[in-house]
Amino acid sequence: MQVKKLTVEDLRRLTIFTGNLGSGKTELALNFSLHLKKRGLPVSVVDLDVVNPYFRTRLKRAELENKGVAVICPQGEWSAADLPALSPAVRGVLEDERRYGVFDVGGDDVGATVLGRFKPYFSGGDYHLWFVVNACRPFTRDVRGIVTVLRSIEKASRLTITGLVSNTNLGRDTDLETVLEGHRVVVEAARRLSLPVALAGARRELAGELQHKLDGEIPVLSLELYMQPPWVPE
Repeated sequence: MQVKKLTVEDLRRLTIFTGNLGSGKTELALNFSLHLKKRGLPVSVVDLDVVNPYFRTRLKRAELENKGVAVICPQGEWSAADLPALSPAVRGVLEDERRYGVFDVGGDDVGATVLGRFKPYFSGGDYHLWFVVNACRPFTRDVRGIVTVLRSIEKASRLTITGLVSNTNLGRDTDLETVLEGHRVVVEAARRLSLPVALAGARRELAGELQHKLDGEIPVLSLELYMQPPWVPE
């Protein structure tokens, strides 16, 4: 079968990025929210990541808000906690039909459990739940691993994944061949799962080349790299 195509133009009001540790889902969530803002849409990014303390949307709150993106995350003494201390504003994003919400969800089945608390709000189907795949990471190097992690997230969240995001990378050391090799794995996994590859992510310097190589088959989101571990100098 052919991989189903899903363009960025086929938006839902709520877009949820999930994936295992190191997938790059937080970078995708940040860049996607800014993409929506540039299109003139009112957007909030919701930080539901209770797994990884070093790569969280909340760490870039000031920068995002300066660009007009509202950031929903634990406040004050809870901002660095690994607890699901969720702001009531999360429900505001879910209920406000005029606002687009981008969710950054914890990187494994434990993190996805938090998302399951909001299952009633997703019953209408006005959302995408996208599983971000980095084929350079240990648990998603092959189709079998991708399927296993995806199923565990679906079980924990009690929601169904609606598409894959191809985001193979080695951070700033990524080259185009690495991206393309990983993308081939993601496409095969999509075929196996009967899911679309919703989009591909690539660092800004590679995005144009990748779009050319893919020949318009899948939209490419050009990524600025916002997230760096605290031990790496700016």
